[in-house]
Amino acid sequence: MLWQVSHKSVSFYKDEDHWYMMISSPCTHIQKDGRCGIYAQRPQICREHSNDYCEFDAPAEDGWQMVFKNYESLLAYCRKRFCTWGR
Repeated sequence: MLWQVSHKSVSFYKDEDHWYMMISSPCTHIQKDGRCGIYAQRPQICREHSNDYCEFDAPAEDGWQMVFKNYESLLAYCRKRFCTWGR
């Protein structure tokens, strides 16, 4: 997660049950009409993705217990949560 959050437009958040990675940049395969340009060959993660809830439907922050928008914030959490982190 530290590696992933070190990239632009990537953050993590946790609700009461799960951790989520949010990528806030558009997919390079989205066409101008909003459809997927590689739909038939899309990756498995895209096939499994559900639109049952979308952060654009309501503010995702409403359900977040924790949010990590950068390396430093996640590293600080890891050091606090795991006493032996970095030792």
